[in-house]
Amino acid sequence: MLVSRENYKYIIGLGIFLTVFVLGFYSAKIYQANSQTIRIYKQGLKDYENENFSNCYYLFSRVGMTSKLKPAALYRQAMCAKAVGDKKSELKSYQSLLQNYKYSSLAAEAKYQAGQLLLEENSTLAKKYFQQVLNSNLEDDYKIASEFYIAKINAEKLSAKNKKNHSKVKEIESAFIKYLEKYPDGRLAPNVADTWIKFNPKMSSKDYTLVAKAYILAELRGEAINAIQKTDIKDSWAIQNLIYYSKADYNKVKEVTLEGVSKHSANINPKDYQKAVNNYIETFPSSDAAIDELLKTAKGDGVDYLWHLKCQQSSGEAKYNCYKDLYTNYPHGHYAQTALSAMFFEKIKQKDYANARFLGKDFISKYPEAEIIPEVLFWQGKIEQKYHNPESTHYLQRIINEFPDSYYAYRAFWILNGLKDATLRTNIEYKPVMYPYKQPSKNDILYALMSVNDYEMIKKLSKDKFIQSWAEYEKGNYATSTHIAQEAMKNLKDKPSKSDLRWRLVYPQNYYIQIRNNSEKYNNNPALIISIMREESHFNSEAQSGVGAIGLMQLMPETAHDIGNKNGISFYTNSLFNPELNIKIGNLYYSTIRKMLDNKDVSAIAAYNGGIGSVTRWKNTLKYSDTDEFVEQIPYEETKTYVKKVFRSYWNYLRIYQK
Repeated sequence: MLVSRENYKYIIGLGIFLTVFVLGFYSAKIYQANSQTIRIYKQGLKDYENENFSNCYYLFSRVGMTSKLKPAALYRQAMCAKAVGDKKSELKSYQSLLQNYKYSSLAAEAKYQAGQLLLEENSTLAKKYFQQVLNSNLEDDYKIASEFYIAKINAEKLSAKNKKNHSKVKEIESAFIKYLEKYPDGRLAPNVADTWIKFNPKMSSKDYTLVAKAYILAELRGEAINAIQKTDIKDSWAIQNLIYYSKADYNKVKEVTLEGVSKHSANINPKDYQKAVNNYIETFPSSDAAIDELLKTAKGDGVDYLWHLKCQQSSGEAKYNCYKDLYTNYPHGHYAQTALSAMFFEKIKQKDYANARFLGKDFISKYPEAEIIPEVLFWQGKIEQKYHNPESTHYLQRIINEFPDSYYAYRAFWILNGLKDATLRTNIEYKPVMYPYKQPSKNDILYALMSVNDYEMIKKLSKDKFIQSWAEYEKGNYATSTHIAQEAMKNLKDKPSKSDLRWRLVYPQNYYIQIRNNSEKYNNNPALIISIMREESHFNSEAQSGVGAIGLMQLMPETAHDIGNKNGISFYTNSLFNPELNIKIGNLYYSTIRKMLDNKDVSAIAAYNGGIGSVTRWKNTLKYSDTDEFVEQIPYEETKTYVKKVFRSYWNYLRIYQK
């Protein structure tokens, strides 16, 4: 049939219209203005936070396919689906991410999550995903868990005939062992234990011991008892101790522990040994008697731990001699370092500087990487001062150079500069927390995520702990942020310069304006007050301790009301969660105790933690010639540590923010 010229033009025109319409439709779906993408993504985040999961799933699906945010949007879709238990949609989102953005930094984690969802319906694909996770840059916990899932799949597929293939069985069981040894209290540990028993109910005594430990740590006592019955006491006495202790069967705790330390200490995990011993000691009214009882029968591995406990109970020359014997008998043992440092500090306490001098040099030579080395260097420096040895300066300066953020760097600085007071009346400058490195390029997905404030996804994408800390800070999780940054800084062997932005994450100036205003009003040192706040609450205004201390400066309600009444300030107890009021009352309280203690900040900081009565008593009874000797002799270990922590923070606030 012939088509007229007019109809032909009509058909061509209609075709062009439909083509343009379809291309326009898909172009709108694929290409998207950046401003529109940001608006959609931000609304999706808002709906997720408000638990409007259906709408957030829809919104994240609308992010354009070419946007750098699309992989994160797909992962977010999966999170929305997961929140409502929609496993099908969750899996679909992960697989869409893997299909379209297989080189995304989120791909490995998407494979891990998808693998878990596929375990039952498509174990072959799940296994493939988990194997790819093993070759990714995900952290070890993902990889060890993936090894377990692979072993679980292999175990379920292994026929009875193939179970006679010992190499395959050993390969499967090695994954179970690896998980339970690394994460005995991990989320998957009971699942691993269940899978292992099902796979091989005739496993060895040592293997059943691992299983029993996983069960008891998960508080599955019945399962733990069933597993432990299939073990030999030489393998499991320490875990039997945990089980009996959980049942409050203290006679059995004593029985298995005495047999264990006397006959079966070899090849027992040191932490399990120590936990069993500690449980045993807690069943006695006197720890001295319990330790003596164990030492009478203990043999082999672990005796040095018991010896160490015995030394801790001693004092004076008896303590020195105890640690000397421990060091002599176990010069390469777990407690050799502890013993040598204890001998050093005991001689300092006795003012036997000649022997202390020798012990300190020995320690510095043998344990240059010890965590306690700044303290040893400090006291060695002070001893050399007594002998007018110029090497004293070397020791003190070394602390400042190698451990610039430590409490002992603060004390070394004071000595080297001939300062008398524990604090400087100096101003510090406010500087905000910032992204800790050079800003990501506009082509980086981190840049895109920063533009929409998706800090949770930034944490997933970045393995850098300081970036994770910054993300938590931006979310308002100040305590978590500080903890992450502090641990990350601790793990840096070479500390950055004081101007490095990472320091601000470790020592942020939260609430500094309020702190400064109130400190000036009540004649306090603002750098010291922010240091107290950092150690008390890590800037969590909602913090509440087990004994009832409230807010940023952890004020006890009774004390806070007493201070308030004396200064004409009345308030409801819950108002102490308000930062403004908490900072005001906290400054008033600190000012009060400082005045009562002759305006001595070291004494006031100790009293803030240990009580003014205790500090007054210590100052009257302890024998000390300077600030350092007073701090080291504080009888309450918690208070001594607290004083050091506060002044360490104070030193760092001065270093980082001094004008």
